[in-house]
Amino acid sequence: MLKNGFTLLEVLHFFGKLEGKNHQLMDSMINDLKSGHKIHEVFLKHHFDQGACVQLFFSEKHGFLADALLESGEYLQRMDEERKKLLKLMQYPLILIFILLFVGILLNTLLLPRFQNLYQSMGYEPTIGIKLVLHLMQNIPYYLLLIFIVCFVLFSILKWIFQKKSALEIASVFSSFPLINSIYKLYQTNFIAREWGYLLRSGFSINEIITIMESQMYRPLLQESAQQLKKMLLVGHSFGDALSKLSFIEKEMILIVNHGDKNGRVDKELLYYSQHCLQKLQEKTENIFLIIQPIIFSFIGLVVIAIYMSIFFPMFQMLDSI
Repeated sequence: MLKNGFTLLEVLHFFGKLEGKNHQLMDSMINDLKSGHKIHEVFLKHHFDQGACVQLFFSEKHGFLADALLESGEYLQRMDEERKKLLKLMQYPLILIFILLFVGILLNTLLLPRFQNLYQSMGYEPTIGIKLVLHLMQNIPYYLLLIFIVCFVLFSILKWIFQKKSALEIASVFSSFPLINSIYKLYQTNFIAREWGYLLRSGFSINEIITIMESQMYRPLLQESAQQLKKMLLVGHSFGDALSKLSFIEKEMILIVNHGDKNGRVDKELLYYSQHCLQKLQEKTENIFLIIQPIIFSFIGLVVIAIYMSIFFPMFQMLDSI
């Protein structure tokens, strides 16, 4: 609607009339805008996604509000689609896991104690392998509880450690962690390339962009990165060299910036490159979904095999001994 000539207030009035449940929300946003609040502050106050609000903050600087809103909507749609994919992916395996847990409880309470009584009455001594399987089946709830406690303790320790580190140090950890480094770098690079491209297109200089990054309070990583870039530029480093010191940025972006400086099209090249990063990010996310399901089903298969072994192996061993 903004691209077709509507003002933001007209758009909010339209959505307020479109659905009755949004009437109070839109009226509140309109009143805040009329009171002089900035657009990103109004959206953030009314509990919109923080990532989308950061894009609106930068749009107030470069002026491409309609583009920022469209891209924010697409970003939220992608997040919602990925959430639905993950739920759909996990739904069937989770049902199977609950069924297996129920079967395991029945085995522990009904079947396995009778097997043990039978072994004692017949004087049968199970092999080490059978003893191990029976031990695992009898104690698997305790092992699962232990795994949960260990994971919770590790998470709490990591959270405590990260609270004492700066945003740049945390970004360095994520950028070097093998399982998530590529996705993390693509996500951060896509955002920075897109917003810098818009700001450069609007006529801002590199120093002005760094000042804008430093002034925002919503992403500490951008703020600390701007401070580091400013220090390096002041001591004589080129912009490409300063960027190369940011561990969370893809190396390709530095090449794009250096190439764009030579031909004077760095803004267009950054915007094209942000689309390239977004495409790669979507492909990697889809690949992760393709990997998760086989891993889950493999785990379920191992549990099923353990259940069958705990039931049939002792029977076969006793028949052999007879």
